Amino acid sequence: MFKELQLKGKYSELADKFREKANENMFLLAKYSDANGKDLWGCICSAMDWIDVGVQYIENFQPPDRHGLQSCMEIFSFVMAIDFTYEAIKSLFWVLQKNGKDSKRGHTPFHQNKGCFSAARNRSITDDHFFKEIRSCCGAHPTNLNTFIADNQSDERQRRYASWTFFESVSSFNIMLYPESITGQTITVEIPYSELIEYFEQRFDYLNILIERIDELYKAFVKEKAKEIIPKSDNPLEQLDFLKVANEQRLKNEYYNEIINQLACFFNTDFEDEENSDIIKNYRSSLLLGIEELYNNIQSLDYKDLIIDKFLNPQTIDAGYFRYEFAALSGRVLSGIYKPFDFKILAEPLKEVVSLHNVHTEEEFYWLIVIALNRIAENYR
Repeated sequence: MFKELQLKGKYSELADKFREKANENMFLLAKYSDANGKDLWGCICSAMDWIDVGVQYIENFQPPDRHGLQSCMEIFSFVMAIDFTYEAIKSLFWVLQKNGKDSKRGHTPFHQNKGCFSAARNRSITDDHFFKEIRSCCGAHPTNLNTFIADNQSDERQRRYASWTFFESVSSFNIMLYPESITGQTITVEIPYSELIEYFEQRFDYLNILIERIDELYKAFVKEKAKEIIPKSDNPLEQLDFLKVANEQRLKNEYYNEIINQLACFFNTDFEDEENSDIIKNYRSSLLLGIEELYNNIQSLDYKDLIIDKFLNPQTIDAGYFRYEFAALSGRVLSGIYKPFDFKILAEPLKEVVSLHNVHTEEEFYWLIVIALNRIAENYR
């Protein structure tokens, strides 16, 4: 019985596993967003989305147990869920195994498989081909068939017309085919659900192979990119420019790009208040070490969390509306989002930690607050 197959939750775990692998390190986004002049990352995303749709429908499908026209649509929807899920896997195969180079999707590893369907009298017909015949009969174009499904082992197609699908048990459904030839016979073909599930699972399990393929591609990508030595410079701003370009050419990591932008903002800031020179010098030394950390990680494509992050984004203090005002100032300096902020609310709690008497720009004010917060958090001495 079909219900005894217990499909609930059987396939979604693998679909989720593939999606997690596809989004890991954003490697596929970097590699395929511009591959041979095509945005194949969009193809990957589309495939994953429709796999989710198909898997959810298949897992929740219950064979209709009442005769009626509605049952025809339910069976057709089940067949189509298998169909477009397999088409999505074909697209993933085309991108990940063929690199999207062929104008046509070409053959998958299953294109010559046979044996899933007991109703295939002609043993030269592949499972893929016979499944397309089932799809056509169940609703794709049932009134215009040129089919290999027959009551004999003929290799010739026959013009036929399908009636609505019906069933005698919940383990299978039947397709009735009328002949166009006046000498032909009306035939009925039984399609067990278990055979459709076997056909589906053979193809769906290929996601495991594609997960391994992503790992192979990533290792090769890392090996290749690690050979490209990032230039070095004693000038912090020039070094950050080199790192920004290298990150874009590697994994386009948004987190690392944000850190680079923050560092560039600091090194572009002029500090006028000489009372702060010592603490600025100490903070600058910490950021220079952070640039070296960035260099090593991007060079080796080891995109892990950065130690420098805590220096650039220290914990704020719980003092009235300080956090709100600091967020407004941060938005103005780092993102160009111009919200008003209150200078006094930000300056008053920090007046014993850093001098804010001779501040000329919002950038200088922002970074002096960051330095003060670091000192309070004891990130450095």
